[in-house]
Amino acid sequence: MNPVWIADCLRMEDVDVVEYPGWRTRGHGDFADVRGVMVHHTGSDRATAASIAEGRPDLRGPLSQLHVARDGTVTVVAAGVAWHAGAGRYPWLPTNGGNRHTIGIECANSGTSPTAPHRENWPDAQYSALIRCCAAIHRRLGLPVTRTIGHREYAGRSQGKWDPGAIDMNVLREDVGRRLGDVSPAVLLERGSTGQLVAELQRRLKHAYRSYAGDLAIDGVFGPATEAAVREFQRRTPGLDVDGVVGPLTAAALRLTVVPSAQASPQ
Repeated sequence: MNPVWIADCLRMEDVDVVEYPGWRTRGHGDFADVRGVMVHHTGSDRATAASIAEGRPDLRGPLSQLHVARDGTVTVVAAGVAWHAGAGRYPWLPTNGGNRHTIGIECANSGTSPTAPHRENWPDAQYSALIRCCAAIHRRLGLPVTRTIGHREYAGRSQGKWDPGAIDMNVLREDVGRRLGDVSPAVLLERGSTGQLVAELQRRLKHAYRSYAGDLAIDGVFGPATEAAVREFQRRTPGLDVDGVVGPLTAAALRLTVVPSAQASPQ
């Protein structure tokens, strides 16, 4: 189950690839399966691929499968499991099980700060390489762009993680979608949206979450009651922002499939 194909699929996405010695057999055991990609920053602009491959005295490597340098060079560090995710939760991952189900990408970047604007201190070459890496893995496995997540989305609550700093994950997912030729808007449904997709959202909330959405009308209109039910769902689901908007992450958690012909739009 280990992604020994990763170097080849990265090259097919026009990534500048370096293969770290012994990467095919490096890892902390085998993957259970690959369900997605988890993005990190290293905490230092100067972090090397060797530091990710070999680890630290307190944490033996590999610490991710890929290292993305600031000049856009991508080093394949390991095909086996890496210690990159740690404790955390996400709707399509087992609790504390991210290491055995996600490919970790460590980018040599300080992250700047938890509140830095998107792409501050991210060179064009590094950001472009990150997009290509994510797209290559998605293309190889046939995964939707919602399966690229940030470490903070998985481990923010349990570990206080905020990486990747200065990366808006919704924007990154859109950029990966563009690379794949499958662009999904950051906002799918919000107050004022109408249509079949809104009705399906209401149906899922009403029947699966009766404790707080049992009285929700299935009328295809995203009004205050629907927004309140969405907020409560987000409040009870780790890794989601409580904003009342059904973006890619909330849609994935609800298993809400977006059919282009049924895409809802604001009134």
